[in-house]
Amino acid sequence: MSFKKMISLILAFSLTAGLCACAKTDSKKYIAVIAKAVNSDFWHNVNNGVLSAATEYNVSVTFEGPENEEDYDAQNALIETAVKNGADAIVLSAIDYNNSVDAVNAAIREGVKVVTIDSDVNSDAVSLFIGTDNIAAGKEAGKAAVDGFDVDSEIIIGLVNYNADTDNGNQREKGFREYISTVSNARIAASVTAESNEVSATAAAERLLKQNPRINVIVGFNEWMTLGVGNAVKNLGLSKNVRSVGFDSNIISVSMLETGEMDALIVQNPFAIGYLGVEKAAALISGESIPSGEVYTDVTTVTKKNLFDDDIQKILFRFK
Repeated sequence: MSFKKMISLILAFSLTAGLCACAKTDSKKYIAVIAKAVNSDFWHNVNNGVLSAATEYNVSVTFEGPENEEDYDAQNALIETAVKNGADAIVLSAIDYNNSVDAVNAAIREGVKVVTIDSDVNSDAVSLFIGTDNIAAGKEAGKAAVDGFDVDSEIIIGLVNYNADTDNGNQREKGFREYISTVSNARIAASVTAESNEVSATAAAERLLKQNPRINVIVGFNEWMTLGVGNAVKNLGLSKNVRSVGFDSNIISVSMLETGEMDALIVQNPFAIGYLGVEKAAALISGESIPSGEVYTDVTTVTKKNLFDDDIQKILFRFK
């Protein structure tokens, strides 16, 4: 099967699954999954995991999110609506670490179990966090950023991050900075923040590179920032001069690895994040005792060298 045909089949599956949601029924427990948004490959794959777990654990689920990953007011409204609709549990990826605390705590006071996935919220009442160890993932991005440079090279880095109040972006950048501080010939020259969409990320990355022409490494911290970084490198003709590192994967960013606009992707496991979120929520509402704390899913560094390895292909294109 050709690479393009395989991609088309995977896209068709993902989009079909992404459009499905189980309606609440009186005979099943109801879990409301509230994402940051629903319009990216990452969230489509989270939803695939959600639907798989819903079938296995015989629960009813809905999968919703705001139109963009900055709109925490809309996300808070979805939390309130889920409570009114009788949700037994909410699985939440919080847009804003602090500004969703009241909505989350109000839901918990109503007896709703809350599990956070992907990005946490500042509430001790949340039962469990499931997702990437974002500090560790940031350090992996740091390793990928300096890979290939010799000890005499000056490594000058630019960062493109998203919503400054989102926990996972902050944690990834923290881990990245911690790692880079241990590399004597590397320094972070500048950073910018963009809205979590491709247009904003591209404009921010282009501005960063134009204003800092000595940058030879640029890093994006989520799927949209990665696309923006790759687009900027391509538009400015810098693929031979600037090393690019990003997070997550989709058809475009994987193609950018092949053509040289991206050099490394730190790939998470969104299917597992969605699956485990529903699995643990179902256990909680069934009365099972779940240890509080964090459940971390894996990350993998993908480069042009390992892109077509069988195990990497399975990571990039997870579906059942």
